[in-house]
Amino acid sequence: MGSPSSTSHTAVLSRLVARLRFLIVATLGAYAAINLLLAALAPFTQGWPTLGVTAVAVPPMVLVMVYAVIPVAFRFGSPR
Repeated sequence: MGSPSSTSHTAVLSRLVARLRFLIVATLGAYAAINLLLAALAPFTQGWPTLGVTAVAVPPMVLVMVYAVIPVAFRFGSPR
């Protein structure tokens, strides 16, 4: 059996790996979601200023993040 120090080191490393997995999945999910959302909105917001487009894009983006991306990211690596 490992020493308490190595057990602690393993736990810290395990948490770090889980957090990195969470970060990667959340980042990729957010990237995909915002690009799909902006592509879907592009025909309707053509010629709009950036602030207008983001005002329309943010509410659905928040919903996608809260109800889809973050729950999926938690399955792959909970940042506990």
